[in-house]
Amino acid sequence: MSYYPISGLFIRKYRKADRGAIRKICCDTAFMGGPMEKFFDDREILADCLTSYYTDYEPESIFVAELNKEVAGYLIGCKSLKREKKVFITKILPRILLKSFLKGVLFKSKTRSFCVNCFKSFLRGEFNRRGFLHDYPASLHINVDYRFRNMGIGKELIKKYLDYLKIEGVKGVQLTTISSKAREFFKTTGFTVLYCQKISYYRNLTGKDLFRIILGRKLN
Repeated sequence: MSYYPISGLFIRKYRKADRGAIRKICCDTAFMGGPMEKFFDDREILADCLTSYYTDYEPESIFVAELNKEVAGYLIGCKSLKREKKVFITKILPRILLKSFLKGVLFKSKTRSFCVNCFKSFLRGEFNRRGFLHDYPASLHINVDYRFRNMGIGKELIKKYLDYLKIEGVKGVQLTTISSKAREFFKTTGFTVLYCQKISYYRNLTGKDLFRIILGRKLN
């Protein structure tokens, strides 16, 4: 049995019943820890983009933080980023594009502005990035409900996930963030910065350029 420093906290594997809670927390925290409505118009579409692979194709790599029987946060991950990207492009993205078209999401103001800004960033080469798949084949993304932050839940989720990856024989894991606060948090859990690149597609919302930061941790 595992014991946690937070009273009432339990870290467990994902259950199908958690899908709705994960999608809600994802959207509530999608913009630098705040709600996605800052830059996108449709929660269903964004949740599909950010969580569908993990809940529908690799649920065994999801860990849920339950605090007093309420979902307080989660860690979604994959053992192979290469597989995740292939499944997303061939199976998930076509459905998302069709659904977005039928719902008219791409024509709504926030989504349209975000897509235009991303396209401009693409032309500037801001989506060109170095690959680290050989040494860091796995990935993770973590979110905690704003009511339960700064309690150590994130670190407990990471510990559980890293133990899982080691058992699975995965040699390294990487993650991407645009938050300097998140960067410092992950550094306290043993991750190091692998790559940093300026991005401009949130400039209209933040008033400044941000940085895409890739961090990694070797597991053997």
